Amino acid sequence: MPQRGNWKNWFEFIFSCIGCLVGLGNIWRFPYLCYRNGGGAFLIPYFFFMVVCSLPMFLLEMSYAQYSNLGPGRVWICCPLFKGVWYGMIILTGIVSIYYNVIIAWTLYYLVMSFNSVLPWSTCDNYWNTVFCYHRSKVQVDVVNSSTFNASIEVGTGHYQNQFLVSPSNHSNEMHPTLFGGNGSNVTFMTHFKGKTSTEEFWEWKVLQLTPGIENIGIVRWELMLCLLVAWLAVFLSLIKGIKSSGKVMYVAATVPYVLLLVLLIRGATLPGAWDGFKYYIVPRWVELKSVTVWGDAAVQILYSTGIGWGGIATLASYNNFNNNIQRDALVLPIIDAVTSLFAGCVIFVNLGHMAYKTDVPIETVVSQGPGLAFMVYPEALSHLPIPQLWSVLFFLMLFTVGIDSQIVHVQTLTSALQDSFPKYMLKRTMSLTLVLCVTLFALGLGCVTQGGVYVLQIFDWYCASVSVMFLSLIECLVMAWVYGAKRLSNDIKMMIGKPIFPLWRIFWMFITPLTMVCGASI
Repeated sequence: MPQRGNWKNWFEFIFSCIGCLVGLGNIWRFPYLCYRNGGGAFLIPYFFFMVVCSLPMFLLEMSYAQYSNLGPGRVWICCPLFKGVWYGMIILTGIVSIYYNVIIAWTLYYLVMSFNSVLPWSTCDNYWNTVFCYHRSKVQVDVVNSSTFNASIEVGTGHYQNQFLVSPSNHSNEMHPTLFGGNGSNVTFMTHFKGKTSTEEFWEWKVLQLTPGIENIGIVRWELMLCLLVAWLAVFLSLIKGIKSSGKVMYVAATVPYVLLLVLLIRGATLPGAWDGFKYYIVPRWVELKSVTVWGDAAVQILYSTGIGWGGIATLASYNNFNNNIQRDALVLPIIDAVTSLFAGCVIFVNLGHMAYKTDVPIETVVSQGPGLAFMVYPEALSHLPIPQLWSVLFFLMLFTVGIDSQIVHVQTLTSALQDSFPKYMLKRTMSLTLVLCVTLFALGLGCVTQGGVYVLQIFDWYCASVSVMFLSLIECLVMAWVYGAKRLSNDIKMMIGKPIFPLWRIFWMFITPLTMVCGASI
């Protein structure tokens, strides 16, 4: 029977795992959650769940895969009754692979647009802008006294003097003229101007051409479709020769994001307001720890970020040599992931601090959630940097790189599952199998690059990235600890590394970790 192959050395495995772990969730999801849940206070439940969930589950997943030298699918022959858990992981990974590359396509679109002489999201003078558009750097509000205001704003291509009070934190498609205001020169009462920033309008009206709701899906955006095609081509070329080619690609793909993050951090730290952003990031609001939402967000984020329950880490570990020190790796890799999230948070918040300083807007009004954080707020923050085109290219190149890293592992998980299930037919046809998978997933992803595709993507992301992962991880832990047996798994690891593992691991697998995940799922 043809052999699956192995990593050439330990570094290929480590860099591939880093590529799997360090993804878009580290760049935009973690900083937002940290901001929303009390700054540094969020780090307490985050590191708690890392210790009691991430570390034990890392060792559990990697150990059974390395011991058997099989993909997670065939490993479940030890517990045939629960093989459905693996089917669930494969379905989950397949769905995530569909929409994850759509996010990469958005990143690629921004990367290409960053090469314009003027960043298109930094002005309101484009054909897609409405009369409600404004850019923060062009907003000027002068307070005359406690009851009288003079306001001057630039809206689209027109200029309106002393007519509107600008409220950048209020976004809707409404503009209300002065009420009770006399001639408008000295106005004693003015309603809020409710508009959209230039970055919001670029995202909604240029990139997405957004429809009102999911009931109106619209047509396929051909520019995004081309970006999606390029993203899938990059994945295919990285996996064209299976594990041998992907391991070499990861040497570059896993290190480039750190270089770019360091460049952005150094540059951002030299800008006015950077220290305020950093303090906002690390100073905790302890009262937030009373909220169950903080703990629930931390539990979901640690699973989302580390890839537990997806099958990707187990797939990579299945290509290890039998005697690889898996206990060491299970400690090192989650720590690398956590440090990367903290590092990315520093990069983001020092730049947001500069943005708040430049526009005289509180930091809490700058940050948004979900896809908007990366594709509305960050472009605006980058537009305030010197030589904004350069920094935009670097930033979106970094997002594209980390996205491709993670997507390579997702597709590798799918190909490994098929090769393990049908070794006689699939092991010799890696290129053809990868091509068929990439083409199929590309076609399935076309619904997410329509004008209403972002609604479809958000539904997939919520139900796949949080609810499903928590449930599958819990079942996996219970089956391996109680059905296969924590003692037997400990003996397997002892056989591989040549020494007994810490007794505490078994206690975590059997009691602490599943109980913690039950609590996390119920929040």
